[in-house]
Amino acid sequence: MNEHEVLDFPGVDVLIAAGEVAPPDAAVVDAALAAVRLAAAADSADARLDAGRPRRRFGRTRRSRILLSAAVAAVVAGAVAVPTIPFGGTRPAASADAASFLHQVASTAADARTSDAPYWKVRRKMIAGEDSAATGWGSPVKVVGAGSSAATSTVWFSRSGMISRAWNGQYAMTPAGKEPNAQMSWQVADQQVTWDDLRRLPTEPRALKAYLYSGTPDTPEQEAVFNGIVTLLTSPASPELRSALYDVLAGLPYLRLVGPVHDSAGRAGVAIEYDLDDVRSRVVIDPETALPLEEKTTTLGGTRNGDLISAVTYLSLQPVWDAPKATPWDNIPPDPDDPLRKLVSKGKK
Repeated sequence: MNEHEVLDFPGVDVLIAAGEVAPPDAAVVDAALAAVRLAAAADSADARLDAGRPRRRFGRTRRSRILLSAAVAAVVAGAVAVPTIPFGGTRPAASADAASFLHQVASTAADARTSDAPYWKVRRKMIAGEDSAATGWGSPVKVVGAGSSAATSTVWFSRSGMISRAWNGQYAMTPAGKEPNAQMSWQVADQQVTWDDLRRLPTEPRALKAYLYSGTPDTPEQEAVFNGIVTLLTSPASPELRSALYDVLAGLPYLRLVGPVHDSAGRAGVAIEYDLDDVRSRVVIDPETALPLEEKTTTLGGTRNGDLISAVTYLSLQPVWDAPKATPWDNIPPDPDDPLRKLVSKGKK
């Protein structure tokens, strides 16, 4: 290997121009190492995808190597322009590191296989807490405390309804609606996005962002867009739509990259978050599958800063070809221990 080969990588001009400089600040090293980790995660996803099929989108591996090389060059040269990863407490403007990560995830999402499976299986753990007005919202919110509760459930969504386990162990089918052609839908702002609508939504980021906000003129834009994206990311969205959703996220200036974390199930992911008034919203993403692992809302500020309001951990999000045989929900006997049923029965006496 000659000298030309050793120095033939992006960012080498920074090294040559730097000459002999003082060691870089520890914060610069940490930021560069974070960039290296993101690049490595993206290349790991490339390798996994390339092993099974041809890629439809190009350039991700090159971008990862450029990011890695530039990070190494910055450390050696003592540069201070490497974007740092904030770990909470501040509200920076546009987060270049968050945008870079999300564009990488968008590329991974676009390379996923399209599935025509008739069911979308969702296994999730949900946590909600006792009523509290601690956050100062106009109406009480759920803050996890002594009265908090957690429940794990599995649901099979189809075009015509959903299947879930009833109180007596039977699987019950809940139809999407009373109309013959009613479809399962996901609420995005004030709009209902049906199973078939998922294939018709715009995939150009600006048009998609406009759609996500078009139904909620009375809701802050960042709240409507962010929540709409998270909802659709947990739906059976096509690879094209999922990729566009991440591209829209990448263009939101109020997002910040938290960095590598573990969700409540112990799985490794990368977290992004944003603050709105007295609430902080966080989503943990698996960079190798481009699927959300967990969404969490906590209080922000005040004496109960950081208290958990609610959390949903997605233990499984996947298309499947089969689902349990189910009985129509109307044919399931009522739960005798249902508190609401007891209350109604008491009122009739």
